Amino acid sequence: MKNIITLLIAEDHKLVAEGLKDLLELQENWTVVGIAQNGRQALSLLQKFRPSLLITDLNMPDIDGLQLLELVKKRFPKIKTLGLSMYNNQAIVSRALELGIDGYLLKEEGGEELLKAVSLIMEGEKYFSNGLKLPSKNIKLFVDDFLLKYNLTQREVEILKLIALSNTNKSIGELLSISELTVQTHRRNLKKKLKAENTADLVRFAYVNHIV
Repeated sequence: MKNIITLLIAEDHKLVAEGLKDLLELQENWTVVGIAQNGRQALSLLQKFRPSLLITDLNMPDIDGLQLLELVKKRFPKIKTLGLSMYNNQAIVSRALELGIDGYLLKEEGGEELLKAVSLIMEGEKYFSNGLKLPSKNIKLFVDDFLLKYNLTQREVEILKLIALSNTNKSIGELLSISELTVQTHRRNLKKKLKAENTADLVRFAYVNHIV
């Protein structure tokens, strides 16, 4: 008897998530153990079920897919990951690769490609959609120049995004596994570097620069 493959879906569109579940569970020995509608819920379900594979949209509210990937690789390194995205963007793909993603499936693909992706990943292979804009070895992330311009660290950008999404210092600390005091220090440094007087200024900066 084949081993059971357990799957967790993180997708904020309910109809899409349910369609994925129905398709995946038609396969013998595949079972969907849960559906999360945002990154925070996904982390909770990952902790509870420890699935074989996380299938996650890369554009979600609360914690987006890339942030979720980073947290998964830190907290649940044995769980394999497949990203779903409507964006064929080299910078996003490059970041996903940096975070150790096992597969990247464009949403324009059909159900057969999804099944192929899951099968390959569970066999220890990598999967990337045909025509996906994979980065060259020498390409730099689009954020590099941005970080240099404002003298920001990647961590500060992560925290800035979470601030813009209305997270408190406490919740940011919990999401990133750092202390609330550390978050306060990052927030203070962000205000200084970006010449922001208050949180509203930080939020405005984040949206103007497409960080969220």
